[in-house]
Amino acid sequence: MQTRLYPIRAVSKLTGISIDTLRAWERRYRVVTPQRDARGRLYTEADVQRLRLLNAGVEKGHAIGRLAALSDEELKGLMTSPVTVAEARGALEAIHPDLPSLVPQAVMAAIDHWDYAAAERELALLAAVLAPRELVYRVALPLMRRIGEAWHAGQLTIAQEHMTSALVRNLVGALIPLYRRSTPTSKLLFATPGGEQHEFGILLSAMLAAGGGLDIVYLGANLPAEEIVAAARRTAPQAVVLGFIGSNGTKAGLKELQEVAQKLPAQIELWVGGTQGEDVVKEVKKTRALLIGDFEMLEQHLIRLGARF
Repeated sequence: MQTRLYPIRAVSKLTGISIDTLRAWERRYRVVTPQRDARGRLYTEADVQRLRLLNAGVEKGHAIGRLAALSDEELKGLMTSPVTVAEARGALEAIHPDLPSLVPQAVMAAIDHWDYAAAERELALLAAVLAPRELVYRVALPLMRRIGEAWHAGQLTIAQEHMTSALVRNLVGALIPLYRRSTPTSKLLFATPGGEQHEFGILLSAMLAAGGGLDIVYLGANLPAEEIVAAARRTAPQAVVLGFIGSNGTKAGLKELQEVAQKLPAQIELWVGGTQGEDVVKEVKKTRALLIGDFEMLEQHLIRLGARF
């Protein structure tokens, strides 16, 4: 298979590093060694991943001269080390001591005004200085709760909820290449069954798993049971993680869930989160699914599969 190569303009967009900065880093620190053809520099996918790691380190306050000497694995370790998390918290509080509590409010205001760019900017600010685990617990979870409350109160439209899902989905996509280890210990597949439109739970679960260095297959919401099973057979994850709150009707949702449980290969674990109501919980427990009660419980099972936080 031919290796995909990227021109410098594409790399600049993929990494968020300006073309001038890229050239300076290569000249002064030899951060990567791109190939060349008649049109100029060409970068491999490995080059792009390394540049993303370097840029994330610089945004966290580290000097590029120091980062350039580190391997990719050392850069990933630096992103998730306790010292880095402490430094990130200090940097965050230096910007504004109340920023963690203000950002969900700022994002909510942007969503209320249909201002996607402003909401994305507020979330990017937090992602630049917080480790994924802190991003989940200190920002994303409070935000999702407020979005849910506003939706149930009739203060947000379905379209605005979908816009919020897109914001968080993009954030997950940006985190995966930064924190994924070169040889992940486990892979997880995330989806919601047919008719289940709410994906906040699996989005945050995927963010937590990605931050722990696990491999992610994210399929999104409203996927028929046979499609989930087929995807699991093709990708061979250690576990399939389903979000299920019965939004399409309890009977129909349970039928989809039961079909996944019956047809999923026995060696693949099935985790189900978001379930509410004693009767529904009782029915889910009749399947082979592992019921995930909260994110702390999810985190323990991610650690069991090799996640490092």
